[in-house]
Amino acid sequence: MREFKNFVVVKFGGSNFKIADDYSKVIRKIREMLEFEKSKALVVVLSAAYGVTDKLIWAVNNFQSIDVHSFLNELYDLHASFLSSNDNGGYSQTNEELQYLKSKVFELEKIFDALKLLGKVPDFAKDLIVSYGERLNAYVVYRLLLREGLDFELRNPKEWIITDGKFGNASVLLEQTRALFEKGLSEWNANHSIVPGFYGSSKNGDLTLLGRGGTDYTATVLAYALNAEYVVLFKDVDGLLSGDPKIVKNPMLLDKLSYDEIEELSYFGAKVVHPNTVEPIKNSSIPLYICNFLEDFNLSKCTVISSEKHRSERCVKSVSFTDDVAIVQFFGANLGRVPGVLGEIAKSMAQAGLNIKFVITSQTAINLIVSKKDLPEVMRVSERLRLIEIEEVSYRTDKALVAVVGYGLLDTHGIAAKVFGALAEGKINVDMISAGACEVSMYFLVDAQNVKDAVRLVHKSLFEEKNN
Repeated sequence: MREFKNFVVVKFGGSNFKIADDYSKVIRKIREMLEFEKSKALVVVLSAAYGVTDKLIWAVNNFQSIDVHSFLNELYDLHASFLSSNDNGGYSQTNEELQYLKSKVFELEKIFDALKLLGKVPDFAKDLIVSYGERLNAYVVYRLLLREGLDFELRNPKEWIITDGKFGNASVLLEQTRALFEKGLSEWNANHSIVPGFYGSSKNGDLTLLGRGGTDYTATVLAYALNAEYVVLFKDVDGLLSGDPKIVKNPMLLDKLSYDEIEELSYFGAKVVHPNTVEPIKNSSIPLYICNFLEDFNLSKCTVISSEKHRSERCVKSVSFTDDVAIVQFFGANLGRVPGVLGEIAKSMAQAGLNIKFVITSQTAINLIVSKKDLPEVMRVSERLRLIEIEEVSYRTDKALVAVVGYGLLDTHGIAAKVFGALAEGKINVDMISAGACEVSMYFLVDAQNVKDAVRLVHKSLFEEKNN
């Protein structure tokens, strides 16, 4: 086998694998990439087929009542049908392929049987079961590539990616992962690779998921560990847009963003990339391209995310939102100026493994903005606090957060006036504002029922009206 000079990492998401014919398109895209980068090793990272992760999560949540055998037969039939896809047409599965596929699918039967006896689903078991979506899809694509005469190796991320061991939403231990790759670099450099995304392994050897959308994260982790030239995420959109096309009119395609800008957008609502995607490649300045799967491959037509701090003519690059916010409010006389209170609150949350999105304080209140899923635990921790300064703790879940992101927006005259002027004209009240914590973004809270109107009005003011 020849030795390649460098690596390129490409990722295909679930939306690229909806029907059997889509697999032929993916194989053609991989051929296109191989032709474009003849001297480089291609590392292809794959999500589960469309809808399969949701099916597996549903099965886990209903493990007591489902007919496991029927469910697994459906899972097998689906992936067996994908194995029929090739560019020459016809039904091409071999007995060897089908037998192996069936054996992998029905590994889950023993796991489900054990869960029924146990009467509950331990976290490690849920992560293990849900990871099968990526495993099965990677095997299908791998076999299709071999059938086409393309030289690929199927690799197991459990052997290469080390995580912090947090089930369901693990973070990758980058330096330890990279050390593994340095020892095995010649193996990766010998041929092209197929890698299922979405999971890794803790130091103890437990399989741990990287959170929904975690295949993006897998791709950039591999890019960092292999010191890749660049990463491509193939999506079913042209790239990153100035707003959600389901909400705003005529969103603009963004040709470039910085790492900071995409981190802010993904953290507060934009679902184009996993929130941890940028972290592995940021310090190594590895470019990330978001490209339309249906278009001919051309990096100049993709959104590129890099270390460049590009300031656009409008300053604002995009408007995003999330309704996954809850406000936990601590009240007390002079609460805002008593030393140590906020620190004690934050320390207690950290010890419980809870993330605070951001904090807004006043003389008589401290407001924590957290994820709704964390609210019950946040309230439990809050009620255990023994601080005499805190007189009352309450929460709200009727708000949503709007993020306005772009270099220069905080020091450009008139941006804030346009944003809040548009909201005032639309009679939308703003509850809380956070600006200045990061040079590329500002956030504000509105009633959840008004959030889409708020995004629409702000986007119109910044991108659609004349004289912007």
